[in-house]
Amino acid sequence: PVAGAVLAEAGRQIAETAAAAAPAGGAPVVALTGGLLNIGAPLLDPLHAALERSLPGHRSVPAAGGPLEGALLVAARLATDSLRLPADGVLLQVAHTG
Repeated sequence: PVAGAVLAEAGRQIAETAAAAAPAGGAPVVALTGGLLNIGAPLLDPLHAALERSLPGHRSVPAAGGPLEGALLVAARLATDSLRLPADGVLLQVAHTG
């Protein structure tokens, strides 16, 4: 029961993160990646239920790459000011040094 509750909370948090990053309006497209998803139904069932609640009408698609490719893409787009995510000074920012 404790492990199930932890996985349900993880699914809820992943869905909240997707909802926070989704552009306003329209039907959002969601691609999930990462080894944690290999847990299967104990994580995926609560995750998909939470996605239905937080992003009704979303469309799930296969990820175009893995977590490393995604991190590199985000970093490259942050560096060129072309990242299309909601602005959040706490979560996403480019630190300029020197």
